[in-house]
Amino acid sequence: MRIGLIGCGRVGITLFSLLRRNNHLVGVYDINRKNEKRALRLLRIKKNPKLSELCRSSEALFFATPDDQILKSFTRARPYIQSRQYVFHFSGLLPASVFPRWKKVYRGSIHPFATFPTIMIPPQKKYFLFIEGDREAKKAAWKIFRKKYFTIRSITKKTKVHYHLTGVFASNLLIGLLLAVHTLAKRIGWRERDFYEVVFSIIEETLRNTKKYKLKNALSGPLKRGDVEVIKKHVHTLYKDKDLLNIYKTVSLYILKNVTKGTGRKEIETLLKKV
Repeated sequence: MRIGLIGCGRVGITLFSLLRRNNHLVGVYDINRKNEKRALRLLRIKKNPKLSELCRSSEALFFATPDDQILKSFTRARPYIQSRQYVFHFSGLLPASVFPRWKKVYRGSIHPFATFPTIMIPPQKKYFLFIEGDREAKKAAWKIFRKKYFTIRSITKKTKVHYHLTGVFASNLLIGLLLAVHTLAKRIGWRERDFYEVVFSIIEETLRNTKKYKLKNALSGPLKRGDVEVIKKHVHTLYKDKDLLNIYKTVSLYILKNVTKGTGRKEIETLLKKV
């Protein structure tokens, strides 16, 4: 299929480096010319059309802009969009209906359940994509995104915010938790190299155990044992650092509520709620 990219950021360029392998890449556009030139180089586009021709010649247009710029970018492109075209955006939160309904223009929202701290070429081997929108747009997406590189799953407009929060907790807030670990590691004099070598070894082991034994069977440590005295010492040590104490308290209480049973659970819960 003939495809075009509007917005040349990390997500758009990374995914289009895969899409160009089985589609005809018409061209790219970005209001920031530096970003556009970078995309032309990385995607190996020798002749790039103007925005008007890009919109007219593309059967499917992908808007890879920040969420608050999607509608503005679409409005800029709209005079050149023909009937029987597909328009997609990559927002994890906004629905396909952020594009106004328009006769014979089919709308879709496609979001990769992945993290893009930088442009990744070559990309990872396979991505999970979640799609929502008009039936015709969803059918077109199955043709555009090859199974070799993408696994597509449908999602509803109603559940999209919960889907997006799942990704935020799994990635963004995980970084926040790692920052807390990093702070504690620095306090005991560990060097940066120690943090990535020592701490990541236990993180990776925890992930392996969780995948093998599932969430409710992968826990170890004082919460698992119901070791009240250890929890008291932790709280006392963190008492002057309210940020770390709040993280410790909130996550521990959530574990107690959903995982831990048996000895010490009620006493630890009472202790943490009083802090």
